Amino acid sequence: MITNGTLTGLFPEEEISVPRQVRFWLFLILVIPSIYCSCVLLFQLFVNKKLQSQLSNHIIICLLIFGLIIELIDITLHLSFLQLGIVWPSAPALCTIWWLVDTGLYNGSVIIMTWGSIHRYLLIFHDRLFLIAKKRFLFHTMPLIILILYIFIFYIVVMIFPPCLNSYDYTSPVCGEFPCYFDVPLLSIWDTVINSIVPTAIITIFSIIVLARVYIQKRRLNRANLWRRQRKMTIQLLSICILFLVANVPFNFVTFAHICGLSSSFGADVQVYSDYLCYFVTLLFPFVCLSTLSEMRRKLRWKGLLLFRQPRHIATIHPK
Repeated sequence: MITNGTLTGLFPEEEISVPRQVRFWLFLILVIPSIYCSCVLLFQLFVNKKLQSQLSNHIIICLLIFGLIIELIDITLHLSFLQLGIVWPSAPALCTIWWLVDTGLYNGSVIIMTWGSIHRYLLIFHDRLFLIAKKRFLFHTMPLIILILYIFIFYIVVMIFPPCLNSYDYTSPVCGEFPCYFDVPLLSIWDTVINSIVPTAIITIFSIIVLARVYIQKRRLNRANLWRRQRKMTIQLLSICILFLVANVPFNFVTFAHICGLSSSFGADVQVYSDYLCYFVTLLFPFVCLSTLSEMRRKLRWKGLLLFRQPRHIATIHPK
């Protein structure tokens, strides 16, 4: 709600009721294998030429890089806070970086995933768009470049060069998680609606459209090869989208209700817990990616999953 020229009641200011020690161990148990899985996936996606050339994997690479940065900085700082009870070191520069990663890169991941859902729709039903180099640049490369530039420019400007004075609470997670630009109605509404609510709505809509069109085509066309390819791409899209939507839909629904004028007490608990669940989107994303990349699963054996090596080729000797 807008009160005295500033926005109030849009964002959760409380911690969830789960004890900090429990949250610490939840994060710690997940973050180590998640970081490792991200590194393995990125290594394979960069090294394997076949996986690297697949257009659908480029967006996954971006999301994995964003998630890895969040895990190394945001989750690590959370672990430190949950153990010490304060932000350490208590410095404005650290809080600014934490805000930039926690809010900027997470919202950036949602924005990239939004384009990913549209891109996957085009790949499944309009794949000829990507056969010509110019169209491939127009519908694949250029949108990614523009979105990544927008994400970094917007959040660097509002957090490092804000039009106001930031204040930091070193006794709260993420230094209070309230950059001063949230008190600027235009910037706050833009960030909340354009960078969070609208992307979540688009992900939901395109996931439903893809699922419906694939189902209709399966009934109309009895083409096993086409159905197999569409099923694989659809399952991958829906698995990742569901992960994003589980936390983002309730959070953004309550936030939108607050923007529309409902009391800040409406859905307060839902907002707090869904905000906390957003961390698990990042932590679980590498495992969801691994489960949906069938070629990657075949390439990586679970016993040797943690080895960054390429498969050895054994020469065969043929008798004359």
